[in-house]
Amino acid sequence: MLSVYALWGCTPELNWRHVSSTQNQVQVLMPCKPDQATRTVDLQVNTKQVSSQLHMQACEAGKMHFALAELAVPKNASAHAVQEAWRLASLATLEASATQAVTQPARIKGAPTAEAMETRVLTPRYRAHWVWLITEQTIYQAAIYAAPNDKGFAEATDVYMSGIQWR
Repeated sequence: MLSVYALWGCTPELNWRHVSSTQNQVQVLMPCKPDQATRTVDLQVNTKQVSSQLHMQACEAGKMHFALAELAVPKNASAHAVQEAWRLASLATLEASATQAVTQPARIKGAPTAEAMETRVLTPRYRAHWVWLITEQTIYQAAIYAAPNDKGFAEATDVYMSGIQWR
């Protein structure tokens, strides 16, 4: 928590606040007031295309983009397969491949029943860090995006990702 206070003092454009998912299961610290949107997304899960509702809260601060998204797991689909399809789609959006990314398990405060993983990628145009929390019915994604040489990215990522809590 000390790093949050250090950021408040160092970067006035990052005004950290608690933001909760629509189901109030996940809470993050965001450095700005997020806009909200819901839309239907199509993902290629294994060999079939599935549609689901994606709800996103996102904002921009300090030339970085922060997002908290949640995706309903479609009926008759594996949550892990849907999450992997979402991960690959997220990488493709940044023109990155799975081989360019580093993916590993993540630890989330208070998440004994949810599985979590994180992915980081650096491309010539973008730097991104995602954390996914996987449940049987919903997948949550916390994300931060910036330019590849953004000097505040590491510190903002530390605060943002360490502020994710399962409720």
